[in-house]
Amino acid sequence: MVERPPLVVLVHGFMRSGASMLPMAVGLRRRGFVPRLVSQWNFSTEIPDLADGLFARVMRMRDVVSRTEGYVPDVHFVTHSMGGIVVRSMLSRHEIPGPNRVVMLAPPNRGSRLAQAMHGRWRFPWGEFDPVRKLLPGELGSCATAGDPDAEIGIIAGEAKGAGGFPWTMLGPASDEPHDGKVALDEARLDSAKDFIVVPRGHTFIMASPEVIEQTAAFLRDGAFNH
Repeated sequence: MVERPPLVVLVHGFMRSGASMLPMAVGLRRRGFVPRLVSQWNFSTEIPDLADGLFARVMRMRDVVSRTEGYVPDVHFVTHSMGGIVVRSMLSRHEIPGPNRVVMLAPPNRGSRLAQAMHGRWRFPWGEFDPVRKLLPGELGSCATAGDPDAEIGIIAGEAKGAGGFPWTMLGPASDEPHDGKVALDEARLDSAKDFIVVPRGHTFIMASPEVIEQTAAFLRDGAFNH
């Protein structure tokens, strides 16, 4: 059991909900943490707005733990995919008492070339609005420019054989590079990350892997993965 356990906020990916992080929440609770699921409508909402909304919810969660448990918890985060970009933006825009540790699962930290391929080839029926624009590489999107927060960040990237079907093949020759089916390994990297590991898992269900849950708990507890 973790003494005076930290609050661990689980932030889901693009067009998912907090329910997608339930296996991770169950695994962390069994290891003595206090996990909390959040759900955000992130299809049409921009990253800074998601970050501000998440900050308000995190501070309310922290206050509840303080009132009910009698101590002010550190706040850590476990994120999936675009959820990592939201947390990067939040911690860059707002101060949450810590230390803060963040485990990012399959994050498109440098943007997504798959999103760029979709953006370039598909015309959406609602006009200029493009929900994948925020996932584009470079300054066109919000991933590479989300900020570099003062937090301990560990990244778990996936590399899964057989995860390269449509729409990954839209990338043409680039589809041969290591990836999890949606995010390439080099897109997951962040220069300031404290630790980085690769697991043989696909993008969609990486958070449900027992190995990933164990590694996540290790980083939250010790600030490093088990290599």
